[in-house]
Amino acid sequence: MAVRSISAEGLRDIFAQHTASAIFALVTFYSDDTSRYIGVVNNNGPIVHNGVEYIGLPFQFELPSNDDEQVPQLTMTIDNVDRTLVDLLRGITEAPPVTVEVIRVTQAGETATELGPMDFSLLSADTDAAVVVLQIGYTNDILNSPATGEIFNPGTAPALFSS
Repeated sequence: MAVRSISAEGLRDIFAQHTASAIFALVTFYSDDTSRYIGVVNNNGPIVHNGVEYIGLPFQFELPSNDDEQVPQLTMTIDNVDRTLVDLLRGITEAPPVTVEVIRVTQAGETATELGPMDFSLLSADTDAAVVVLQIGYTNDILNSPATGEIFNPGTAPALFSS
């Protein structure tokens, strides 16, 4: 497992009982031509990070289980109070790229990246009147992919099978 570095200020704020900073997740959806569709933040209001505005939408992540038998996937549940995201999801024809980033916002409004950006794909989207549930993960199923593109059998590689 890769070790991800978090700043000293970020660790201090994460472990503190009281802090003046807040931790937010930024999720950016891209269109097929890699232009930015929409960026959302799990906040009640918009946030500007690195000159890009993210729309405030209440959402939460369900992190993947630590299971070696399946490719990890995030489950993102978004309150469907604003129909903007639903309208965008209806126009998608194939799995768009998704970037997830965790930032720290100070009381003065300064932002700092603590984790990411991490690149994924939108695998599925289920919508109803109350919530939008998104499955975010990797489109390439690496666990079920062959190790090589070649097939080795006695007909194609007899030297491997001679006794």
